[in-house]
Amino acid sequence: MNDFKHEIRNTLRRHESDAPTFDASDARRAAGRTRHRQIVNVAGAGIGTLVVVVGLVAGLSGLVRADRPPTVLDTPSPSQTSVPTPTPHEAEDVHGWPGARRNAAGVYSWGKVYSYVTRDPSQNGSHDKRTVSSTDRWIHNGNPPGSGAVNIFVEGDPGRLLTHRGETSVTVAGHEGSYRQFIVADGWRGLSSGPSEEWMVDIQGTTVTITLAAEPGALEAEVAEAHEIIGSIYVDPQDNELGFQLIFTLPTNTWDSG
Repeated sequence: MNDFKHEIRNTLRRHESDAPTFDASDARRAAGRTRHRQIVNVAGAGIGTLVVVVGLVAGLSGLVRADRPPTVLDTPSPSQTSVPTPTPHEAEDVHGWPGARRNAAGVYSWGKVYSYVTRDPSQNGSHDKRTVSSTDRWIHNGNPPGSGAVNIFVEGDPGRLLTHRGETSVTVAGHEGSYRQFIVADGWRGLSSGPSEEWMVDIQGTTVTITLAAEPGALEAEVAEAHEIIGSIYVDPQDNELGFQLIFTLPTNTWDSG
């Protein structure tokens, strides 16, 4: 061994007492501190993940709430709009339009085109006549115990359905149509002023308009019966001028036509 190596060993022996000694309890404490830091780190990561998940759920919940449609107010009650399509009746059970006198409760129809002669207004008051074709019909509850204050008009005009102010989309006779309420002027169609309801529907290119006009003195039960009649209407395909007829039911014998 040369002098250089000998000198290194002597130096190491002199400083050996200065080196720190290993203590098993220190190792255990160090390991405990390491585990504690790991648990804290894992718990922190878990809390962070939970916060992110909660944030995502809250965000998605907000999106779902944002996509919900608004609550619709002031829509017509079901009795004013439509009822499920009734069961079709046999042809022999269906009458034509109600007559001018008291009509028995039963099943009736609308859709026949009637022709009648009237004065021609283009002739400046002369007595010239012209023939008019029309499907316009009217009934009211004019027989006791009916008050005669509830009127139903049914009209058909060529052409598609037009939009009217204040209307609501509803189902009419099994078809998509419209509904609105209004107040008629005194003398409208010879009636006293009062609240009116109107259903309009396009059926095979014919705009059908159904109007319920209740005059002062009409009872709530009578108006409800008129709603029942309108709600009973359904479309019956026919080989006639319109290509169909409407079938409806009169629940009592108080109705006649004008």
